[in-house]
Amino acid sequence: MKVVCDRATLTQGVQVAAGVVPHRSPKPVLGCVKLEAQGDRVTVLATDLEVGIRCSLPKMEVQEAGEVLLPAERLHPILRELDAETITLTSTEQETTIEAPGARFKILGENPADFPNVPDFPEGDAATAKPDDLLSLIRRVSFATARENTRYALNGVLWEMEGLTLVLVATDGRRLSLARGKCKGGPKKAIPAIVPSKAVALIERCLADVSDHKTDVRMAISEKDILVASASADGGQWVAYSRLVEGHFPKYDDVIPKDPDKKVVLKTAALLGGVRKAALLTNEESRGIHLKFASDEVILTSRTPEMGEAEVHIPAQYGGEALEVAFDPNFLADALKAMDCEEFTFAFKGPSKPGVMMEGKIFTYVVMPISVV
Repeated sequence: MKVVCDRATLTQGVQVAAGVVPHRSPKPVLGCVKLEAQGDRVTVLATDLEVGIRCSLPKMEVQEAGEVLLPAERLHPILRELDAETITLTSTEQETTIEAPGARFKILGENPADFPNVPDFPEGDAATAKPDDLLSLIRRVSFATARENTRYALNGVLWEMEGLTLVLVATDGRRLSLARGKCKGGPKKAIPAIVPSKAVALIERCLADVSDHKTDVRMAISEKDILVASASADGGQWVAYSRLVEGHFPKYDDVIPKDPDKKVVLKTAALLGGVRKAALLTNEESRGIHLKFASDEVILTSRTPEMGEAEVHIPAQYGGEALEVAFDPNFLADALKAMDCEEFTFAFKGPSKPGVMMEGKIFTYVVMPISVV
């Protein structure tokens, strides 16, 4: 294989693929990225056997077609440190040479034939969504997934596709985030799929680099896996693949409180600023902040014996009885940063019941209160 590459394009593709490579694996080939050169493109592939990526990169002069399998931990740093606009990759059965003005590297790799298959996007009809819409849905829910929870279903994001609606839901047992968006070509009957957090993060990284926002993202969900494909900012193509998480996701409709009788209208930026200020005088032992709702304001307070106390006032629209609720400020800030609106509704049934933050019908966030002495 011999290819004259646009270094920036290749570096970006390898960087995305390197995020899929497992940190530790008994199989050396899984610590590698595969480069396939053909026509005028180089395709970069990586997989950990559960999640995989295909990045088809343009701006490549393929002088000799072929394929090579190189350790990600060596290839990526070399590409990142080079500053030449173009580089040349030449490979034999034993080694690959990377040449640039003033620099030359030889890397020993693995046998490309031993690399597992990374599925391409299937032919036929597929559901589609606008890149910005899908990216927004992911960013509204991904932060609420559990980390290393023994209930594996909570370590992923639920995707429910039906007709013209795509719903994403995530929860860690203490909060639940639900985002609702549009799609086309979805199945008539809802298909639920629990997508691993690693795969969701991969799709998010790829979507953040989509240049042609008029080109729809394609989605294909089966009983065991999901594939998402679209164009990248440099004119290339990418396909993200993932096996689905086995298990049952909680019935999220049962978690969302019905008909809360206390509702507050708040400015999103103002509350986020207030939460951040009040959180300055909290620690791991005194993590919570109190929210005291009155007729025209919310008072946020925090107190830590060894640090001091804080009090922040922000305007609000509230017509109910005085109410005081305590929350983890990180849980509030995560949701507020995900919102894309000037104001939202915060609803309650009481100080010991979950609070519900609502951005119209597109975003619902349920958060459990905490006890703060």
